Amino acid sequence: MIRHRSRRAATAAVLAIAAAAAVAATTASVVPVAAAASAGAIVIDSVTSPPTEPGLLSVQAEAQSPITSLTVHIHLGSTSEITIPSGELTLTSGSAQDGTWTVQTPITQDELSLGTYQVTVDATNSGGDNLTGLSAPNPWFFGLYPAVTIAASTTTLSYSQQSVTFTGQVMADSPAGSPEGVANEPVTITDSDGGSWSTTTDGTGNYSVPATPNLVSATGLAGSFSASVSGNPAIAEASSPKVELTGDVDPVQVRVALSKSKADFGTKVTLSGTAQYQSDGVWLPFASSTINVTGIDHYSGRSVPPIAAATDGTGSFTVVLPAQPTTTWTANPAPSQYLTGNVSQFGLPNSATLTVVLPTRTTRLHVAYNPVGRITASGCLSLGAAVASFPSLSPPEDADLYLQYSRTSRGPWRTLGTLAGSGAPKCSGGTGFSGTAGSPALSGHYRVDFTGQLLYQRSVSAAGYAATARTRIINFSIKPRAVTGHGRIQVSGRLQQKAGAWKSLGSVLVKIFVKPAGGTNWYWYRKVHLSRSGKFSISFADPVSGHWAAGFAGNASHLQTTSRILYVAASGTAANLRRGLTTHSLSARATRALLAAG
Repeated sequence: MIRHRSRRAATAAVLAIAAAAAVAATTASVVPVAAAASAGAIVIDSVTSPPTEPGLLSVQAEAQSPITSLTVHIHLGSTSEITIPSGELTLTSGSAQDGTWTVQTPITQDELSLGTYQVTVDATNSGGDNLTGLSAPNPWFFGLYPAVTIAASTTTLSYSQQSVTFTGQVMADSPAGSPEGVANEPVTITDSDGGSWSTTTDGTGNYSVPATPNLVSATGLAGSFSASVSGNPAIAEASSPKVELTGDVDPVQVRVALSKSKADFGTKVTLSGTAQYQSDGVWLPFASSTINVTGIDHYSGRSVPPIAAATDGTGSFTVVLPAQPTTTWTANPAPSQYLTGNVSQFGLPNSATLTVVLPTRTTRLHVAYNPVGRITASGCLSLGAAVASFPSLSPPEDADLYLQYSRTSRGPWRTLGTLAGSGAPKCSGGTGFSGTAGSPALSGHYRVDFTGQLLYQRSVSAAGYAATARTRIINFSIKPRAVTGHGRIQVSGRLQQKAGAWKSLGSVLVKIFVKPAGGTNWYWYRKVHLSRSGKFSISFADPVSGHWAAGFAGNASHLQTTSRILYVAASGTAANLRRGLTTHSLSARATRALLAAG
């Protein structure tokens, strides 16, 4: 008996009918099952093949009378591929009325391409029924049922051995029943954590694929891996048994040192160290690896962006630290599932604190003489511009500030005294300071020297120039010096300044002072505006007996001065002048100045 091939293209394509059909085919069996009662004269119950010999097609059929003839047609879509005449089928189980007929010789791949097909049957029975084109209720799977294996080059991974190579084979029985390797078949390796790796079998069905898996799981470092092939119309889906991998966790040791433990801001400082890990009781270097150097700013508590340091073959590394205020630097290898945590198990040896001395500057310096000839200075001590972008930094609050004098702007400089931090509200972002000191001259250059502190660099302000002039009151007179009743006195004089020679100082105020007879306190009685030539003249009625004088209070560019003291004798004076005197009592300092002048 000869199977007949239909006319078609020489290289027939295997078209996918449905993946579900292929799966359904894998569950079929040549063992006959009990046939359901049928209303038809002849019924085809199923078409199957055993997984170990897919070319051995079997048709299960039942009829109302014994079946006498079966012809099987195998179709791909609308194309008839093979016709198997009744003479090539043998009743292999059951009876002629309800049984299974199987081809005597398995169908081969020379006759039919692997794939999933539809089957129709022409059948006759002894009752005279002759039916054609009876469709099988299920597709027929003429494909491979593969067996997949998997093996690992190692089942224990560690920091030294983080990769594994999976190997295996995809084997399947051919339609004729002989085992063969499945060539050019895609294989997927999957693990229990969702990772996957893909490869393809070679011409003999073998595969090999390297992988670097993630073994982290709830139970520690462990994972289950299997290999699988996906089903298609020509091959059934299959998976290998699982292979288990575990991982060792190694301890870490990192030690670091600074080239300087304390440095001015911006100074080049290096952090160097060595990194090791322990494997099987032996300390090994982190050779040609990356060490992450991170920092915590002591002022703001913020993290500093990490710096990557490359190790050499001995695990040694060196990195230049960025310009940064005082920071604790910590070095660790990159996180790994095979290392103990993210930090050195020895803690402190992998950390070092670099104390940074911050730059300072003195701005808004103002120097001037006061009326008694002492120099006054004020200004603002703040941090240098180099650290302006760093948060939470503050200048020294109790600053070591010294006022210095020089005859020229170039020095040499002589220290006059200290200045006190006053927290002036106009000194935003800095420490305000002010103070006075005795000056060796009435003109000169002045600067402020901040001598520095533990965390602050020394800085010197720009020099400021200040000058003042001596003053005097000349031609001071009172006429008359003795009065009675409602008599008047005329007080006059002239104010001068020392500007090379003595010259008039006008357009300012002087005050007339009185110390009544028998008293100890001086009083100022009247303010007098000077002319442009520095002269003043004023008359008083009803003067009191006592000492009289004129005084100039001084200003930023002129020293204070008082006239000579003259005595006026008065009798029968009115009380209004005395009442005025009580409201203008001089300060003790002004009184001393007048006494000194007298």
